[in-house]
Amino acid sequence: MSSLSIAFFEPWFGGSHRAFLDAWSARTRHRLQVHGLAPRHWKWRQEASAWELARGADATAPPDVIACSGYVDLPRLHGFLPQSWAHRPSLVYFHETQLTYPGGEAGRDLTYGFSNILSAVRADRVAFNSRFHLEEFRDAADLVLSRLPRPAPRADLTRALGEAAVIPPLPDLASVPLGPGGDGPLRVAFPHRLEPDKDPAAFADALVEAGARGADLEVELLGGHPRKAVPKIAAALERLAPWLRNRDRVEDRGRYLEILGRCDVVASTARHEFFGVAFAEAMAAGCTPLAPDRLNYPALLSNYDDGEAQAGTFLDTPDLADRLTALARAPEPLRAPARREGARAAVMPFDADSAAMALDRLIDDLAR
Repeated sequence: MSSLSIAFFEPWFGGSHRAFLDAWSARTRHRLQVHGLAPRHWKWRQEASAWELARGADATAPPDVIACSGYVDLPRLHGFLPQSWAHRPSLVYFHETQLTYPGGEAGRDLTYGFSNILSAVRADRVAFNSRFHLEEFRDAADLVLSRLPRPAPRADLTRALGEAAVIPPLPDLASVPLGPGGDGPLRVAFPHRLEPDKDPAAFADALVEAGARGADLEVELLGGHPRKAVPKIAAALERLAPWLRNRDRVEDRGRYLEILGRCDVVASTARHEFFGVAFAEAMAAGCTPLAPDRLNYPALLSNYDDGEAQAGTFLDTPDLADRLTALARAPEPLRAPARREGARAAVMPFDADSAAMALDRLIDDLAR
């Protein structure tokens, strides 16, 4: 099949958004040209990036496909692009959507969420990084549109989301080395930043309870913590102190993966997560998963079944404490090569290689 040209507009060219594009660029058989802006001032990026990104398009031949992340207001982008680009098909990939992003739900400004809705309606195809994210956005958008005066684009959005693709955000799991696990007490990785949406206080509650029952544990906090943590999270850090091996964000990628490989368990208590790249990386390193039965975790663990009743998804904080207590009694089985290879194999279907192929096929369909 022929190679196609793709112009990808990314106002937040950093972090996971950049990692996604770097991974796709390295794997696609198409010609991917990224038009990116520095990752700062997110509200201004959503407001003005369409104009700013389109300014250089006059000097560029029209691509076969126009693509962008959900940070772009796609109708505005089409309005600013040259007329010669007008009939090129477009794709929006949603890493996140503002209708369901955590924080400020009570007084949420719907401007940016409605921009996401209109982008989905305007696009020829949309893609989400998880089925959970797609369904969450569908429900939130339907609620918003049901409260608006008529006409509202409910039917158009239903059509767009009915044709939506679900493609993982190209996590490079194959490059994560399989590690041996710990060499003493049960070693637990918590790979999230210590922010309210990851609920580290619940993680601390479970650890304290397991410790009170005599569980021998070590903890690696790998996501870093805010300089001015809210009191609840600051208190959680203090309660975790007796078990901590690390509490700072590990910036060096090689060192980060080495630490993951020397953990026995990866645990999450997240209340918000669109996909779960850090959790998937920990499983690729061989960690036995403990995740709440919500968000995208059931999908991430859908291929995981090693017969261990204490692993997989848990129901609540007391249940997590029970699982940690049981696993801490005998951590050695978690370090067996077959056990660790099983955790890795369970997440490999989400790896960047297969996801990039799915994106390429979506581009092929758009250009037909």
